[in-house]
Amino acid sequence: MNNQLTSKRIFESLKQAGILVSAPDFVPEKEFADLQFDSRKVVSDETLFVIKGAFKKNFLTENLLNKVAAIVTTKRLDLDIPQWLVSDSQIALASLSAAFFGHPEKELTILGITGTKGKTSATYMVHAMLDQLTNHRTAMFSTIDTVLGQGIEFKSQLTTPESYDLFANMRKALDNGNRYLVMEVSSQSYLKNRVFGIHFRVGAFLNISPDHIGINEHPTFEDYLAHKKMLAENSDVFVSNIDDDHGQEFIDHARSFRAKTISVSQKQPAEVTFHIEQANLDQSRFTVSEKNRTDTFALDIPGDFNICNATIAIAMIREIDLEPVQAKKALEKLQIPGRMVKIKTRSHGLIIVDYAHNGQSITILLKFLRSQHKQGRIILVLGSPGDKGEDRRAQFGKVISEFADLVYLTTDDPGTEDPHKINNQIRAAITNPKVILHEELNRVKAIQTAIEMARQDDLLVLAAKGEDAFQKTNHIDLPYLGDKKVALQFLAEIKKI
Repeated sequence: MNNQLTSKRIFESLKQAGILVSAPDFVPEKEFADLQFDSRKVVSDETLFVIKGAFKKNFLTENLLNKVAAIVTTKRLDLDIPQWLVSDSQIALASLSAAFFGHPEKELTILGITGTKGKTSATYMVHAMLDQLTNHRTAMFSTIDTVLGQGIEFKSQLTTPESYDLFANMRKALDNGNRYLVMEVSSQSYLKNRVFGIHFRVGAFLNISPDHIGINEHPTFEDYLAHKKMLAENSDVFVSNIDDDHGQEFIDHARSFRAKTISVSQKQPAEVTFHIEQANLDQSRFTVSEKNRTDTFALDIPGDFNICNATIAIAMIREIDLEPVQAKKALEKLQIPGRMVKIKTRSHGLIIVDYAHNGQSITILLKFLRSQHKQGRIILVLGSPGDKGEDRRAQFGKVISEFADLVYLTTDDPGTEDPHKINNQIRAAITNPKVILHEELNRVKAIQTAIEMARQDDLLVLAAKGEDAFQKTNHIDLPYLGDKKVALQFLAEIKKI
């Protein structure tokens, strides 16, 4: 596709989004060869440049201005260059990106999943089944991987990408023959208007608990909840886990926007119910009942909490008139990077690598592991991110007090904060005097030491980082092997695997 914007299309897009304040005098068919918001990526002459966020005027160098034909801004700049004045630059970028890439969101059948925990797992589950059912015509945008078809797959940078990248990837997915897309939808994506203008054929809610609340994120839980609910406002069909305390709220909210709703429950009457037949560290087996039918499914991913995610994935697929039973093998064989990865050792117990990174996810993870691990200690390697999710630190202290025996506090994307101070906040919330605490800020060394300390009947949990390839420190992404590789490499060195 030849991506191109005309001044007429720009005017129409900004006007329709309700953010146009004023427009420069352009002939209607004035053409722009490129659209960008990152000054480092401006290479084409006749570029339309969107100024957003903390962009500084001195970024507009002479070389850049020679290539930029016009700018979109919320504040008129003292520059001799045509300017589109808008009330919201984030919405402007989303609206213009959609137009620039030919509105791929209108050609794809899009399924979106939100929740505090489990978004990635549920997204992988939908993708595994849907990709088989559609003969490999399903793209995926997840926290871990972006899958665009034709062998194009790469590690994701954000749970939900910036709007420009989101629409660019949608266009690539379409051009590669995909007709379906399943994606994680974070509260931040609505807070920052990254998904502005996208309508979902099916949306789903998994669960919610206080998270992403802090100076750089949501000011309150109510604000976090409100932005999660926005997926329900923008879905034709909405599937909700009503076993969550807020699940019915999402059903009611979706109905107020005239969406069809599907309730999912293990504990109470619902349109779709599930029954757990087996859930241990080896396998999960469960039945899903809907109307007059009951089907049996299996997962090779441990954890009873994953069964709810799988049931919601199954319900979503049925709402686009496809039959998940025909793809149950894809679900059964699915392995999710960094999710409940088991590493069995000769003499250092069982190691579990999992992305669990907030109070609720770690509570559920450790509660399940404690139910399965009656003998030996639970050893935990854990840190908390800097510059966001400050509330997690007290949550971690609480869950450590309840479920852990030995803990190594370490780093997890400390950002601009002192990781020692972050760990002190976790430490201050620990109330169980029997918990043995150590601090090792070198995460690699913390994992190695924890493995050395683990005995045959212990269970070691490496939480939060999974297969992340970087540690975010002082605005720099420092290369990191990922918890799984660190553990495997060390076990190989000491010949204990």
